[in-house]
Amino acid sequence: MPHCHVLPESSHLLSSPQTAVIMDHLVQRPLFPTPDKLDLIIPCLLASATGFLSHTLYFIRGFHDTSALRIFLVHFTTFLCLTAYSITQLGVFPGLITSTAIALSYLTTLFTSIITYRLFFHPLRHIPGPFLAKITKLYGLYTARNGQMHLEQTKLFKKYGNFVRIAPNEVFMLSVEGIQKIHARDSGCRKLNAGIYDVIHFKGAHNLNSVLTREEHGPRRKIWERAFTTKALAIHEPKTREVCHRWLNKIASLNGQPINTSLFSLLIPFDHMGKVGFSYEFRSIEAGEENRMLHLLESLFGQFGRTGELCWPLSIAKDLNLGKESAEFDRLTMEMADRRAAEEDSNKGDILQHFLDDMRSEKPIAFFNKNIFYSDSALVLIGATDTIGVVLSYLFYHLARHRVYQDLLHSHIKKVYGETIPEEFTDRDLSKIPLLDALINETMRLDNPVANNGPRLTPPEGITVDGIHIPGGVAVRVPGYALHRSEEFYLAPEEFKPERWLDQAKFVKDREAFIPWLVGPNNCVGKRMGMAVVRLVLAYTVYSYTWNSAPGEDGKRIYSESKDNLILKAGTFNAVFTPREPGGLSSVPRQ
Repeated sequence: MPHCHVLPESSHLLSSPQTAVIMDHLVQRPLFPTPDKLDLIIPCLLASATGFLSHTLYFIRGFHDTSALRIFLVHFTTFLCLTAYSITQLGVFPGLITSTAIALSYLTTLFTSIITYRLFFHPLRHIPGPFLAKITKLYGLYTARNGQMHLEQTKLFKKYGNFVRIAPNEVFMLSVEGIQKIHARDSGCRKLNAGIYDVIHFKGAHNLNSVLTREEHGPRRKIWERAFTTKALAIHEPKTREVCHRWLNKIASLNGQPINTSLFSLLIPFDHMGKVGFSYEFRSIEAGEENRMLHLLESLFGQFGRTGELCWPLSIAKDLNLGKESAEFDRLTMEMADRRAAEEDSNKGDILQHFLDDMRSEKPIAFFNKNIFYSDSALVLIGATDTIGVVLSYLFYHLARHRVYQDLLHSHIKKVYGETIPEEFTDRDLSKIPLLDALINETMRLDNPVANNGPRLTPPEGITVDGIHIPGGVAVRVPGYALHRSEEFYLAPEEFKPERWLDQAKFVKDREAFIPWLVGPNNCVGKRMGMAVVRLVLAYTVYSYTWNSAPGEDGKRIYSESKDNLILKAGTFNAVFTPREPGGLSSVPRQ
Protein backbone atom coordinates (compact mmCIF):
# COMPACT_ATOMS: atom_id res chain seq x y z
CA MET A 1 0.00 0.00 0.00
CA PRO A 2 1.23 3.54 -0.71
CA HIS A 3 1.53 4.62 2.88
CA CYS A 4 3.91 1.78 3.71
CA HIS A 5 6.78 3.81 2.25
CA VAL A 6 6.26 6.87 4.47
CA LEU A 7 7.87 5.56 7.61
CA PRO A 8 11.17 4.57 6.02
CA GLU A 9 11.40 7.91 4.27
CA SER A 10 10.70 9.79 7.50
CA SER A 11 13.21 7.71 9.35
CA HIS A 12 15.75 8.47 6.69
CA LEU A 13 15.17 12.17 7.02
CA LEU A 14 15.44 12.12 10.81
CA SER A 15 18.71 10.28 10.62
CA SER A 16 20.25 12.44 7.94
CA PRO A 17 23.41 14.44 8.82
CA GLN A 18 21.72 17.75 7.87
CA THR A 19 18.84 17.13 10.28
CA ALA A 20 21.25 16.26 13.06
CA VAL A 21 23.03 19.56 12.59
CA ILE A 22 19.73 21.47 12.66
CA MET A 23 18.55 19.72 15.83
CA ASP A 24 21.89 20.35 17.52
CA HIS A 25 21.60 24.04 16.61
CA LEU A 26 18.06 24.29 18.05
CA VAL A 27 19.17 22.69 21.30
CA GLN A 28 22.08 25.09 21.62
CA ARG A 29 20.01 28.14 20.49
CA PRO A 30 16.33 27.73 21.49
CA LEU A 31 13.58 29.55 19.62
CA PHE A 32 12.92 31.71 22.73
CA PRO A 33 16.35 32.24 24.31
CA THR A 34 16.62 33.61 27.85
CA PRO A 35 19.17 36.21 28.90
CA ASP A 36 22.26 35.03 30.71
CA LYS A 37 21.74 35.04 34.48
CA LEU A 38 25.01 36.87 34.93
CA ASP A 39 23.75 39.60 32.59
CA LEU A 40 20.74 40.21 34.90
CA ILE A 41 22.52 40.37 38.24
CA ILE A 42 23.84 43.90 38.01
CA PRO A 43 20.60 45.50 36.61
CA CYS A 44 18.54 43.71 39.25
CA LEU A 45 20.87 44.82 42.03
CA LEU A 46 20.66 48.38 40.79
CA ALA A 47 16.86 48.09 40.65
CA SER A 48 16.81 46.77 44.23
CA ALA A 49 18.97 49.68 45.37
CA THR A 50 16.60 52.07 43.60
CA GLY A 51 13.62 50.46 45.38
CA PHE A 52 15.29 50.94 48.74
CA LEU A 53 16.20 54.54 47.97
CA SER A 54 12.67 55.24 46.70
CA HIS A 55 11.32 54.24 50.09
CA THR A 56 13.90 55.97 52.28
CA LEU A 57 14.11 59.17 50.23
CA TYR A 58 10.48 59.57 49.08
CA PHE A 59 7.73 57.22 50.21
CA ILE A 60 8.78 57.33 53.86
CA ARG A 61 8.43 61.11 53.88
CA GLY A 62 5.03 62.77 53.94
CA PHE A 63 1.56 62.07 52.59
CA HIS A 64 1.45 60.90 48.96
CA ASP A 65 -2.13 59.70 48.46
CA THR A 66 -3.13 62.75 46.43
CA SER A 67 -0.19 62.02 44.09
CA ALA A 68 -1.29 58.42 43.53
CA LEU A 69 -2.08 58.82 39.82
CA ARG A 70 1.21 60.58 39.13
CA ILE A 71 3.16 57.91 41.05
CA PHE A 72 1.44 55.14 39.10
CA LEU A 73 2.06 56.83 35.75
CA VAL A 74 5.75 57.41 36.54
CA HIS A 75 6.26 53.75 37.43
CA PHE A 76 4.20 52.45 34.51
CA THR A 77 5.94 54.73 32.00
CA THR A 78 9.36 53.76 33.35
CA PHE A 79 8.49 50.07 32.96
CA LEU A 80 7.30 50.61 29.37
CA CYS A 81 10.48 52.50 28.46
CA LEU A 82 12.65 49.83 30.10
CA THR A 83 10.77 47.09 28.24
CA ALA A 84 11.06 48.89 24.89
CA TYR A 85 14.80 49.41 25.37
CA SER A 86 15.36 45.79 26.44
CA ILE A 87 13.47 44.48 23.41
CA THR A 88 15.51 46.61 20.99
CA GLN A 89 18.73 45.34 22.57
CA LEU A 90 17.89 41.69 23.23
CA GLY A 91 14.81 40.78 21.23
CA VAL A 92 11.18 40.36 22.26
CA PHE A 93 11.25 37.40 24.64
CA PRO A 94 14.58 38.05 26.38
CA GLY A 95 13.73 41.76 26.52
CA LEU A 96 10.46 41.06 28.33
CA ILE A 97 12.20 38.72 30.78
CA THR A 98 14.86 41.32 31.49
CA SER A 99 12.48 44.23 32.09
CA THR A 100 10.16 42.08 34.23
CA ALA A 101 13.05 40.81 36.36
CA ILE A 102 14.31 44.36 36.91
CA ALA A 103 10.82 45.62 37.79
CA LEU A 104 10.23 42.75 40.22
CA SER A 105 13.57 43.41 41.89
CA TYR A 106 12.62 47.06 42.37
CA LEU A 107 9.13 46.32 43.70
CA THR A 108 10.22 43.46 45.95
CA THR A 109 12.87 45.57 47.63
CA LEU A 110 10.58 48.60 47.85
CA PHE A 111 7.78 46.72 49.62
CA THR A 112 10.17 44.69 51.76
CA SER A 113 11.74 47.94 52.94
CA ILE A 114 8.31 49.46 53.62
CA ILE A 115 7.08 46.46 55.61
CA THR A 116 10.31 46.10 57.57
CA TYR A 117 10.30 49.77 58.50
CA ARG A 118 6.65 49.84 59.53
CA LEU A 119 7.01 46.75 61.74
CA PHE A 120 10.38 47.35 63.39
CA PHE A 121 11.54 50.96 62.95
CA HIS A 122 8.42 53.15 62.66
CA PRO A 123 7.98 55.64 65.56
CA LEU A 124 4.51 54.10 66.17
CA ARG A 125 5.82 50.57 66.61
CA HIS A 126 5.08 50.75 70.37
CA ILE A 127 1.36 51.53 69.78
CA PRO A 128 -0.73 48.31 69.83
CA GLY A 129 -3.01 47.39 66.97
CA PRO A 130 -3.84 44.68 64.41
CA PHE A 131 -0.76 43.22 62.71
CA LEU A 132 -1.99 43.97 59.19
CA ALA A 133 -2.95 47.53 60.16
CA LYS A 134 0.70 48.18 61.04
CA ILE A 135 1.73 47.08 57.55
CA THR A 136 -0.87 48.58 55.25
CA LYS A 137 -3.73 51.06 55.10
CA LEU A 138 -5.56 48.38 53.12
CA TYR A 139 -6.59 46.99 56.50
CA GLY A 140 -9.25 49.68 56.34
CA LEU A 141 -10.97 47.68 53.61
CA TYR A 142 -11.39 44.87 56.12
CA THR A 143 -12.90 47.11 58.78
CA ALA A 144 -15.24 48.53 56.12
CA ARG A 145 -16.22 45.14 54.68
CA ASN A 146 -19.81 45.51 55.91
CA GLY A 147 -19.90 49.33 55.89
CA GLN A 148 -19.69 49.53 59.68
CA MET A 149 -16.24 50.86 60.46
CA HIS A 150 -17.51 52.53 63.63
CA LEU A 151 -18.46 49.15 65.11
CA GLU A 152 -15.26 47.42 64.03
CA GLN A 153 -13.11 50.18 65.45
CA THR A 154 -15.01 50.11 68.75
CA LYS A 155 -14.11 46.43 69.01
CA LEU A 156 -10.44 47.30 68.51
CA PHE A 157 -10.49 49.64 71.51
CA LYS A 158 -11.91 46.87 73.66
CA LYS A 159 -9.13 44.58 72.50
CA TYR A 160 -6.10 46.89 72.49
CA GLY A 161 -6.94 49.71 74.91
CA ASN A 162 -7.41 53.45 74.50
CA PHE A 163 -4.66 53.89 71.89
CA VAL A 164 -4.84 51.83 68.69
CA ARG A 165 -2.57 51.94 65.66
CA ILE A 166 -5.33 51.64 63.07
CA ALA A 167 -3.03 52.14 60.05
CA PRO A 168 0.76 52.36 59.46
CA ASN A 169 0.79 56.08 60.24
CA GLU A 170 -2.52 56.61 62.04
CA VAL A 171 -3.58 56.39 65.69
CA PHE A 172 -7.09 56.35 67.13
CA MET A 173 -7.46 57.26 70.79
CA LEU A 174 -10.13 57.49 73.47
CA SER A 175 -8.96 60.42 75.54
CA VAL A 176 -10.38 63.69 76.83
CA GLU A 177 -6.87 65.14 76.84
CA GLY A 178 -6.57 63.94 73.25
CA ILE A 179 -9.65 65.95 72.27
CA GLN A 180 -8.00 69.13 73.49
CA LYS A 181 -4.56 68.33 72.07
CA ILE A 182 -6.05 67.62 68.64
CA HIS A 183 -8.98 70.02 68.29
CA ALA A 184 -8.47 73.00 70.61
CA ARG A 185 -7.81 76.43 69.14
CA ASP A 186 -4.16 76.38 70.24
CA SER A 187 -3.53 72.87 68.89
CA GLY A 188 -0.71 72.41 66.41
CA CYS A 189 -2.57 69.57 64.65
CA ARG A 190 -3.81 70.29 61.13
CA LYS A 191 -5.97 68.72 58.41
CA LEU A 192 -3.41 69.16 55.62
CA ASN A 193 -1.91 65.81 54.55
CA ALA A 194 -3.86 64.00 57.27
CA GLY A 195 -6.04 61.90 54.99
CA ILE A 196 -9.62 62.04 53.77
CA TYR A 197 -9.98 65.84 53.77
CA ASP A 198 -7.25 66.10 51.13
CA VAL A 199 -9.42 64.36 48.53
CA ILE A 200 -12.75 66.08 49.34
CA HIS A 201 -12.90 69.08 47.04
CA PHE A 202 -14.68 70.51 44.02
CA LYS A 203 -12.14 71.16 41.26
CA GLY A 204 -9.52 71.97 43.88
CA ALA A 205 -11.83 74.09 46.06
CA HIS A 206 -12.37 72.63 49.53
CA ASN A 207 -15.57 73.27 51.46
CA LEU A 208 -15.68 74.73 54.97
CA ASN A 209 -15.41 71.29 56.55
CA SER A 210 -12.55 70.00 54.40
CA VAL A 211 -10.53 73.22 53.98
CA LEU A 212 -6.97 72.28 54.86
CA THR A 213 -5.48 75.34 56.55
CA ARG A 214 -6.70 77.54 59.39
CA GLU A 215 -5.63 80.59 57.45
CA GLU A 216 -8.30 79.78 54.85
CA HIS A 217 -10.79 78.30 57.34
CA GLY A 218 -11.05 81.43 59.53
CA PRO A 219 -12.43 83.87 56.91
CA ARG A 220 -14.72 81.19 55.44
CA ARG A 221 -16.10 80.41 58.87
CA LYS A 222 -16.95 84.09 59.39
CA ILE A 223 -19.21 84.06 56.33
CA TRP A 224 -20.92 80.86 57.45
CA GLU A 225 -21.50 82.25 60.94
CA ARG A 226 -23.49 85.12 59.45
CA ALA A 227 -26.04 82.53 58.33
CA PHE A 228 -26.53 81.26 61.88
CA THR A 229 -26.72 84.40 63.98
CA THR A 230 -29.75 84.89 66.21
CA LYS A 231 -31.23 87.22 63.60
CA ALA A 232 -30.64 84.72 60.78
CA LEU A 233 -32.11 81.84 62.80
CA ALA A 234 -35.25 83.90 63.39
CA ILE A 235 -35.62 84.11 59.59
CA HIS A 236 -35.05 80.34 59.21
CA GLU A 237 -37.44 79.18 61.94
CA PRO A 238 -40.77 79.81 60.15
CA LYS A 239 -39.47 77.65 57.30
CA THR A 240 -38.64 74.93 59.82
CA ARG A 241 -42.20 75.03 61.13
CA GLU A 242 -43.55 74.73 57.58
CA VAL A 243 -41.55 71.53 57.11
CA CYS A 244 -42.78 70.19 60.46
CA HIS A 245 -46.40 70.69 59.39
CA ARG A 246 -45.73 68.93 56.08
CA TRP A 247 -44.37 66.00 58.07
CA LEU A 248 -47.51 65.91 60.24
CA ASN A 249 -49.71 66.08 57.14
CA LYS A 250 -47.80 63.17 55.64
CA ILE A 251 -48.36 61.08 58.76
CA ALA A 252 -52.07 61.89 58.62
CA SER A 253 -52.32 60.97 54.94
CA LEU A 254 -50.95 57.47 55.59
CA ASN A 255 -53.86 56.61 57.94
CA GLY A 256 -51.93 54.42 60.33
CA GLN A 257 -49.83 52.61 57.73
CA PRO A 258 -46.28 51.70 58.82
CA ILE A 259 -43.79 54.49 58.14
CA ASN A 260 -40.06 54.00 57.57
CA THR A 261 -38.98 56.67 60.04
CA SER A 262 -35.34 56.38 58.97
CA LEU A 263 -36.30 57.40 55.44
CA PHE A 264 -38.43 60.34 56.53
CA SER A 265 -35.76 61.39 59.00
CA LEU A 266 -33.63 62.14 55.92
CA LEU A 267 -36.44 63.67 53.87
CA ILE A 268 -37.36 66.14 56.62
CA PRO A 269 -33.92 67.85 56.92
CA PHE A 270 -33.40 67.57 53.15
CA ASP A 271 -36.59 69.52 52.44
CA HIS A 272 -35.73 71.88 55.26
CA MET A 273 -32.31 72.64 53.88
CA GLY A 274 -33.74 73.21 50.43
CA LYS A 275 -35.86 76.00 51.91
CA VAL A 276 -33.34 77.41 54.40
CA GLY A 277 -30.25 76.98 52.26
CA PHE A 278 -31.45 77.64 48.71
CA SER A 279 -35.02 78.99 49.02
CA TYR A 280 -35.95 75.92 46.99
CA GLU A 281 -38.76 73.37 47.39
CA PHE A 282 -37.71 69.72 47.07
CA ARG A 283 -41.07 68.42 48.41
CA SER A 284 -39.63 64.97 49.05
CA ILE A 285 -41.77 64.57 52.21
CA GLU A 286 -44.95 64.69 50.12
CA ALA A 287 -43.42 62.29 47.59
CA GLY A 288 -42.35 59.92 50.34
CA GLU A 289 -39.16 58.95 48.57
CA GLU A 290 -35.63 60.16 48.02
CA ASN A 291 -35.14 63.00 45.61
CA ARG A 292 -32.54 62.18 42.93
CA MET A 293 -30.13 64.61 44.54
CA LEU A 294 -30.55 63.00 47.96
CA HIS A 295 -29.92 59.59 46.41
CA LEU A 296 -26.72 60.88 44.82
CA LEU A 297 -25.64 62.43 48.09
CA GLU A 298 -26.07 59.08 49.86
CA SER A 299 -24.21 57.27 47.07
CA LEU A 300 -21.39 59.82 47.09
CA PHE A 301 -20.68 59.33 50.77
CA GLY A 302 -21.21 55.60 50.49
CA GLN A 303 -17.96 55.30 48.54
CA PHE A 304 -16.02 56.59 51.54
CA GLY A 305 -17.60 53.94 53.73
CA ARG A 306 -16.98 51.14 51.25
CA THR A 307 -13.29 51.97 50.84
CA GLY A 308 -12.58 52.41 54.54
CA GLU A 309 -11.45 56.00 53.86
CA LEU A 310 -8.63 54.69 51.69
CA CYS A 311 -7.58 57.92 50.01
CA TRP A 312 -5.44 56.97 47.03
CA PRO A 313 -8.17 55.13 45.05
CA LEU A 314 -10.50 58.09 45.64
CA SER A 315 -7.78 60.48 44.52
CA ILE A 316 -7.18 58.50 41.31
CA ALA A 317 -10.92 58.32 40.60
CA LYS A 318 -11.24 62.08 41.05
CA ASP A 319 -8.20 62.84 38.87
CA LEU A 320 -9.58 60.62 36.09
CA ASN A 321 -13.11 62.01 36.47
CA LEU A 322 -14.48 58.57 37.18
CA GLY A 323 -17.79 58.08 38.92
CA LYS A 324 -20.89 59.13 36.99
CA GLU A 325 -22.99 59.66 40.13
CA SER A 326 -20.39 61.92 41.71
CA ALA A 327 -20.24 64.00 38.53
CA GLU A 328 -24.05 64.13 38.40
CA PHE A 329 -24.23 65.34 42.01
CA ASP A 330 -21.70 68.09 41.24
CA ARG A 331 -23.69 69.11 38.18
CA LEU A 332 -26.99 69.28 40.05
CA THR A 333 -25.38 71.25 42.88
CA MET A 334 -24.00 73.74 40.38
CA GLU A 335 -27.41 74.08 38.76
CA MET A 336 -29.09 74.73 42.12
CA ALA A 337 -26.43 77.24 43.15
CA ASP A 338 -26.58 79.01 39.77
CA ARG A 339 -30.39 79.11 39.92
CA ARG A 340 -30.23 80.74 43.33
CA ALA A 341 -27.56 83.20 42.19
CA ALA A 342 -29.62 84.21 39.16
CA GLU A 343 -32.77 85.05 41.11
CA GLU A 344 -33.61 88.74 41.03
CA ASP A 345 -34.84 88.77 44.62
CA SER A 346 -31.53 87.95 46.26
CA ASN A 347 -32.47 89.24 49.69
CA LYS A 348 -34.19 86.06 50.89
CA GLY A 349 -32.19 85.55 54.04
CA ASP A 350 -31.20 82.00 53.12
CA ILE A 351 -27.73 80.56 53.67
CA LEU A 352 -26.57 81.04 50.09
CA GLN A 353 -27.37 84.74 50.28
CA HIS A 354 -24.43 85.17 52.66
CA PHE A 355 -22.12 83.34 50.25
CA LEU A 356 -23.32 85.47 47.34
CA ASP A 357 -23.00 88.71 49.29
CA ASP A 358 -19.34 88.00 49.98
CA MET A 359 -18.59 86.74 46.47
CA ARG A 360 -20.14 89.83 44.89
CA SER A 361 -18.55 92.32 47.25
CA GLU A 362 -15.67 94.54 46.13
CA LYS A 363 -13.32 92.81 48.56
CA PRO A 364 -14.53 89.26 49.27
CA ILE A 365 -12.91 87.68 52.31
CA ALA A 366 -13.60 84.00 51.51
CA PHE A 367 -15.66 83.35 48.36
CA PHE A 368 -13.14 84.39 45.75
CA ASN A 369 -14.49 82.28 42.88
CA LYS A 370 -17.41 80.15 41.74
CA ASN A 371 -15.74 76.84 42.65
CA ILE A 372 -15.63 77.82 46.33
CA PHE A 373 -19.28 78.86 46.04
CA TYR A 374 -20.20 75.48 44.51
CA SER A 375 -18.16 73.53 47.03
CA ASP A 376 -19.79 75.16 50.05
CA SER A 377 -23.23 74.97 48.43
CA ALA A 378 -22.83 71.19 48.35
CA LEU A 379 -21.83 71.23 52.02
CA VAL A 380 -25.05 73.06 52.88
CA LEU A 381 -26.99 70.01 51.69
CA ILE A 382 -24.58 67.40 53.01
CA GLY A 383 -23.93 68.72 56.49
CA ALA A 384 -27.46 69.72 57.39
CA THR A 385 -29.20 66.68 55.91
CA ASP A 386 -27.30 63.61 57.03
CA THR A 387 -26.34 64.77 60.52
CA ILE A 388 -29.86 65.86 61.47
CA GLY A 389 -31.26 62.80 59.72
CA VAL A 390 -29.22 60.45 61.91
CA VAL A 391 -30.40 62.10 65.12
CA LEU A 392 -34.06 62.01 64.08
CA SER A 393 -33.78 58.39 62.93
CA TYR A 394 -32.53 57.14 66.26
CA LEU A 395 -34.82 59.45 68.26
CA PHE A 396 -37.88 57.88 66.62
CA TYR A 397 -36.41 54.44 67.31
CA HIS A 398 -35.49 55.03 70.97
CA LEU A 399 -38.79 56.69 71.81
CA ALA A 400 -40.70 53.83 70.20
CA ARG A 401 -38.71 51.40 72.33
CA HIS A 402 -39.15 53.54 75.46
CA ARG A 403 -42.70 54.80 75.15
CA VAL A 404 -42.73 56.34 78.61
CA TYR A 405 -40.62 59.24 77.34
CA GLN A 406 -43.20 60.15 74.69
CA ASP A 407 -45.91 60.88 77.24
CA LEU A 408 -43.46 62.44 79.67
CA LEU A 409 -42.17 64.79 76.98
CA HIS A 410 -45.71 65.60 75.90
CA SER A 411 -46.57 66.72 79.42
CA HIS A 412 -43.66 69.16 79.28
CA ILE A 413 -44.04 70.60 75.79
CA LYS A 414 -47.80 71.20 75.97
CA LYS A 415 -47.06 73.84 78.60
CA VAL A 416 -45.17 75.97 76.06
CA TYR A 417 -47.44 75.26 73.08
CA GLY A 418 -48.68 78.62 71.79
CA GLU A 419 -46.76 80.53 74.44
CA THR A 420 -45.07 82.86 71.96
CA ILE A 421 -46.97 82.18 68.71
CA PRO A 422 -50.59 80.97 68.88
CA GLU A 423 -50.89 77.23 68.17
CA GLU A 424 -47.20 76.91 67.37
CA PHE A 425 -43.96 75.95 69.05
CA THR A 426 -40.86 78.12 69.02
CA ASP A 427 -37.32 76.95 69.55
CA ARG A 428 -36.84 79.61 72.21
CA ASP A 429 -39.64 78.11 74.30
CA LEU A 430 -38.60 74.52 73.65
CA SER A 431 -34.97 75.18 74.60
CA LYS A 432 -36.15 75.77 78.18
CA ILE A 433 -37.30 72.13 78.53
CA PRO A 434 -34.40 70.07 79.98
CA LEU A 435 -36.00 66.71 79.13
CA LEU A 436 -36.18 67.57 75.44
CA ASP A 437 -32.48 68.37 75.23
CA ALA A 438 -31.70 65.33 77.40
CA LEU A 439 -33.44 63.06 74.87
CA ILE A 440 -31.54 64.65 71.99
CA ASN A 441 -28.17 64.56 73.78
CA GLU A 442 -28.59 60.93 74.80
CA THR A 443 -29.43 59.98 71.22
CA MET A 444 -26.37 61.81 69.91
CA ARG A 445 -24.25 60.13 72.58
CA LEU A 446 -25.36 56.62 71.67
CA ASP A 447 -25.43 57.17 67.92
CA ASN A 448 -23.06 60.00 67.15
CA PRO A 449 -23.69 61.27 63.58
CA VAL A 450 -19.99 61.73 62.81
CA ALA A 451 -18.84 58.38 64.15
CA ASN A 452 -15.09 58.75 63.61
CA ASN A 453 -14.56 62.50 63.32
CA GLY A 454 -11.89 63.63 60.90
CA PRO A 455 -8.12 63.06 61.04
CA ARG A 456 -5.54 65.65 62.02
CA LEU A 457 -1.78 65.55 61.42
CA THR A 458 0.41 66.05 64.47
CA PRO A 459 2.91 68.96 64.39
CA PRO A 460 6.64 68.23 63.84
CA GLU A 461 7.30 68.05 67.58
CA GLY A 462 4.43 65.61 68.07
CA ILE A 463 1.95 65.57 70.95
CA THR A 464 1.84 63.78 74.27
CA VAL A 465 -1.55 62.44 75.36
CA ASP A 466 -2.14 60.65 78.66
CA GLY A 467 1.61 60.13 78.97
CA ILE A 468 1.96 58.57 75.50
CA HIS A 469 4.00 60.47 72.93
CA ILE A 470 2.71 60.54 69.37
CA PRO A 471 5.50 61.73 67.02
CA GLY A 472 5.11 64.43 64.40
CA GLY A 473 3.54 63.73 61.03
CA VAL A 474 1.06 61.13 62.35
CA ALA A 475 -2.68 61.18 61.60
CA VAL A 476 -4.66 61.11 64.86
CA ARG A 477 -8.35 60.94 65.78
CA VAL A 478 -10.71 60.68 68.71
CA PRO A 479 -13.70 58.75 67.27
CA GLY A 480 -16.92 60.03 68.81
CA TYR A 481 -18.90 56.79 68.51
CA ALA A 482 -16.43 54.71 70.52
CA LEU A 483 -15.74 57.58 72.94
CA HIS A 484 -19.41 58.00 73.78
CA ARG A 485 -19.84 54.29 74.44
CA SER A 486 -16.80 53.89 76.69
CA GLU A 487 -17.29 52.77 80.30
CA GLU A 488 -14.36 55.00 81.21
CA PHE A 489 -16.52 58.07 80.62
CA TYR A 490 -20.13 56.91 81.10
CA LEU A 491 -22.05 54.70 83.48
CA ALA A 492 -23.97 51.98 81.58
CA PRO A 493 -22.78 53.43 78.26
CA GLU A 494 -24.73 51.00 76.05
CA GLU A 495 -28.09 51.92 77.62
CA PHE A 496 -30.46 54.67 76.53
CA LYS A 497 -30.71 56.84 79.66
CA PRO A 498 -31.82 60.41 78.95
CA GLU A 499 -31.81 61.05 82.69
CA ARG A 500 -28.01 60.95 82.62
CA TRP A 501 -28.15 64.53 81.28
CA LEU A 502 -30.52 65.56 84.07
CA ASP A 503 -28.26 64.08 86.74
CA GLN A 504 -24.80 64.14 85.19
CA ALA A 505 -23.00 63.58 88.47
CA LYS A 506 -24.54 60.13 88.64
CA PHE A 507 -24.29 58.91 85.05
CA VAL A 508 -21.56 60.98 83.34
CA LYS A 509 -18.00 60.42 84.53
CA ASP A 510 -16.47 63.13 82.34
CA ARG A 511 -18.64 65.74 80.62
CA GLU A 512 -15.79 66.69 78.28
CA ALA A 513 -16.06 63.25 76.67
CA PHE A 514 -19.26 64.39 74.93
CA ILE A 515 -18.41 65.82 71.50
CA PRO A 516 -21.37 65.32 69.11
CA TRP A 517 -20.73 68.73 67.54
CA LEU A 518 -16.94 68.50 67.96
CA VAL A 519 -14.99 71.25 69.75
CA GLY A 520 -12.54 74.00 68.87
CA PRO A 521 -12.48 76.19 65.75
CA ASN A 522 -13.81 73.35 63.58
CA ASN A 523 -16.89 72.63 65.67
CA CYS A 524 -20.22 72.45 63.83
CA VAL A 525 -21.08 75.95 62.62
CA GLY A 526 -24.76 74.99 62.31
CA LYS A 527 -25.12 73.51 65.80
CA ARG A 528 -27.80 75.98 66.94
CA MET A 529 -29.91 75.45 63.85
CA GLY A 530 -29.45 71.69 64.04
CA MET A 531 -30.72 71.61 67.61
CA ALA A 532 -33.63 73.87 66.68
CA VAL A 533 -34.72 71.60 63.82
CA VAL A 534 -34.60 68.46 65.97
CA ARG A 535 -36.42 70.14 68.86
CA LEU A 536 -39.21 71.42 66.63
CA VAL A 537 -39.68 68.18 64.66
CA LEU A 538 -39.78 66.10 67.83
CA ALA A 539 -42.07 68.54 69.67
CA TYR A 540 -44.64 68.77 66.87
CA THR A 541 -44.62 64.99 66.42
CA VAL A 542 -44.97 64.17 70.12
CA TYR A 543 -47.65 66.81 70.59
CA SER A 544 -49.87 65.32 67.86
CA TYR A 545 -48.98 61.62 67.75
CA THR A 546 -47.74 58.59 69.59
CA TRP A 547 -45.88 55.85 67.80
CA ASN A 548 -44.97 52.23 68.27
CA SER A 549 -42.85 49.70 66.41
CA ALA A 550 -44.79 48.46 63.37
CA PRO A 551 -46.07 44.85 63.39
CA GLY A 552 -43.14 42.53 62.71
CA GLU A 553 -40.57 45.27 63.39
CA ASP A 554 -38.05 44.02 65.94
CA GLY A 555 -35.82 47.11 65.75
CA LYS A 556 -32.69 45.18 64.77
CA ARG A 557 -32.27 46.55 61.27
CA ILE A 558 -31.68 50.14 62.35
CA TYR A 559 -28.32 48.95 63.68
CA SER A 560 -27.58 45.91 61.51
CA GLU A 561 -28.17 47.93 58.32
CA SER A 562 -26.47 51.10 59.56
CA LYS A 563 -23.55 52.41 57.50
CA ASP A 564 -20.59 54.55 58.44
CA ASN A 565 -20.23 56.81 55.39
CA LEU A 566 -18.21 59.52 57.13
CA ILE A 567 -21.64 60.48 58.45
CA LEU A 568 -23.59 57.64 60.04
CA LYS A 569 -26.68 56.40 58.21
CA ALA A 570 -29.32 54.50 60.17
CA GLY A 571 -30.90 51.31 58.92
CA THR A 572 -34.62 50.82 58.41
CA PHE A 573 -37.08 51.24 61.28
CA ASN A 574 -40.82 51.06 60.67
CA ALA A 575 -43.28 52.62 63.09
CA VAL A 576 -47.03 53.13 63.27
CA PHE A 577 -48.24 56.60 64.29
CA THR A 578 -51.51 57.13 66.13
CA PRO A 579 -53.16 60.52 66.73
CA ARG A 580 -53.33 61.54 70.36
CA GLU A 581 -56.75 61.70 71.95
CA PRO A 582 -58.23 65.04 73.01
CA GLY A 583 -56.20 66.39 75.87
CA GLY A 584 -53.05 64.89 74.44
CA LEU A 585 -53.46 61.45 75.99
CA SER A 586 -51.81 58.49 74.34
CA SER A 587 -54.26 56.20 72.58
CA VAL A 588 -51.75 53.35 72.40
CA PRO A 589 -50.96 51.17 75.42
CA ARG A 590 -47.46 51.58 76.73
CA GLN A 591 -44.98 48.82 76.02
